[in-house]
Parts: sequence; structure tokens; C-alpha cells
Amino acid sequence: MNAWRKPLVASTLITALAGTAGLAAAGSFDGSRPFLCAVTTIMECDAAGQCERQIPDGVNSPKFIRVDLAAQAVSADAGKKSQLKSMAHVDGELILQGSENGRGWSATVDEETGRMAAAVVDNDYTFSLFGSCTIP
Repeated sequence: MNAWRKPLVASTLITALAGTAGLAAAGSFDGSRPFLCAVTTIMECDAAGQCERQIPDGVNSPKFIRVDLAAQAVSADAGKKSQLKSMAHVDGELILQGSENGRGWSATVDEETGRMAAAVVDNDYTFSLFGSCTIP
């Protein structure tokens, strides 16, 4: 990833959620309680279809994202925060959407397991995020 894109990704990632196996699910992820997600994998793809796998280990990449539906907010390391624009429950999935700095994002969280996947969309790049959530 280009060095100038790192801060762009970092600010975008705070608005996204992610999910696969990682942290053990501690309960229902229906949004009734705040939960914490660990980002394990990031795929960055450009408009030409070239994709590169990233691991959220850089200074500008948040490793944990907190979701608080009562506050209508998603937050990450260093106090970065983004407002949720919409939320829905569909077939056992919690679907979250928002926008920030000219980019849109969407995330799906399995309400039973906490497994998540998210996408952040920019004009030139997309970011797919995967990880897992737990209820602290």
C-alpha cells in the first residue's frame, strides 16, 4: 500500500467493522449492548482490480473497533469516532452503514457468533475487512 494511503485507510477503518474467527463470542450481537471487534485481515483493491492483503499491524491501522448502537457510534484507537447512519436486523445479521470523509461503509455482524465482514468504498479503492467481535 502506498505510504500516503496509510492515513486514508486508518481514518476509513474506524468506520468499519470486521469478522471471522478470532475472539470468542460472548453473547448476542443484536446491538442491545456495546461490543468490541478485532480486525484480523484487510484486503485493499484498486479500480483496476489489483488487490493486496493487509494486516492491521501498522500505527495508522486500528486493531480494535468499538460499536455502541445506543450512542449511534463506532470508535477506534486514538479516540477516532464515526456516527452510524443506519442499522437493520435481517435474517440473524446486524447490518450497519455509514459514511465518512467521502467514503461509504457497510458491515454485517452475525448476531449469534459475532463474525463480521465490512467494506469501505472510495472512488479509487475498496477495503474489505474481516475479524471477530466479543462483548466485554
